[in-house]
Amino acid sequence: MPEFTLQHIAEATNATIEGNQSLVCSGVASLEEASEGDATFMVNAKFAKLWAQSKATIGIVPTGVTVEGHDGATRALLRVEDADLAIATVLEMFMKPIELPEAGIHPSAAICETATLGKDVSIGPNVVIGKDVTVGDGVKLCSGVHLGRGSSVGSNSVLRTSVVIEHDCVVGADCILNAHVVIGADGFGYRPSQAKDGLTKIPHVGNVVLGNRVEIGANSCVDRGKFSATSIGDGSKIDNLVQIGHNVKIGKNCVIAAHCGIGGSVQIGDWVQIAAQVGIAPHCKVGDGAKIGAKSGLMHDIPAGEEWLGVPATKMKDTLRQWAIVRKMPELAKQLSPSSKR
Repeated sequence: MPEFTLQHIAEATNATIEGNQSLVCSGVASLEEASEGDATFMVNAKFAKLWAQSKATIGIVPTGVTVEGHDGATRALLRVEDADLAIATVLEMFMKPIELPEAGIHPSAAICETATLGKDVSIGPNVVIGKDVTVGDGVKLCSGVHLGRGSSVGSNSVLRTSVVIEHDCVVGADCILNAHVVIGADGFGYRPSQAKDGLTKIPHVGNVVLGNRVEIGANSCVDRGKFSATSIGDGSKIDNLVQIGHNVKIGKNCVIAAHCGIGGSVQIGDWVQIAAQVGIAPHCKVGDGAKIGAKSGLMHDIPAGEEWLGVPATKMKDTLRQWAIVRKMPELAKQLSPSSKR
């Protein structure tokens, strides 16, 4: 594990030092699990109250937050504007290099002669690159990646083990697709057959277009559009095990947590936050900056900037009020029962 001086970390995070300036940081950990030499972080006053009991040597804390029990002789605080962003910088300093293929083309890769490869690409074992595929400069394709006919991957994108990009789909620049992501699988569309003896599969002739700096977690799927493109805007981040249906439009800089299922033709604006296990019914519209709480079932449009929660989802304040009433119902039932009046 590397070590960094306190001064080095302060410069990297644009922090002001309070305490012993000669300290050395040898690791990063949570407040509860930290040991001597570790740096930790406190995003607000609630966590700052735990500093006195923590064994961490260095605490990263926002400017203006009071930290009780701080001993400046043996420990130090780094005052920053945003503790989350500062700890992200420190974590990157301690991060081990990700295992990626070496520069060049592995002998086991199968590359069609009509494919176009950019400069300084890294193509790992058993990669398959189909007809008329375009791979940009600096792209890294880990083992088992499959790029279907006519697809393209923008410069400096990283596709981890066994990612599949189906035919004619587009991945932008500086994207990260984690293991077993599938882009451009068939959309989910069926109708009863004319004879009512089975289901007729609806063809999907569109594709998927990912913007730049999109990240998608392991085992997530983005289905191709029925007519046009399913799209994800620049800078959006998708967690593991997320299902995005056909013709969904996701804006810029959205975050979607694990186990979400987004129905066909949903439109999601910019800077939207969707917590884990949310289900969104087809054709719903979610406005810019909206937030949806965990395990919600969305069946209606959400205006920009609103926070919704629950099943079915409503405005968060209304849902919380309903939950508070439900918690009181057992006691109310006792009060209203005939036996309580005897």
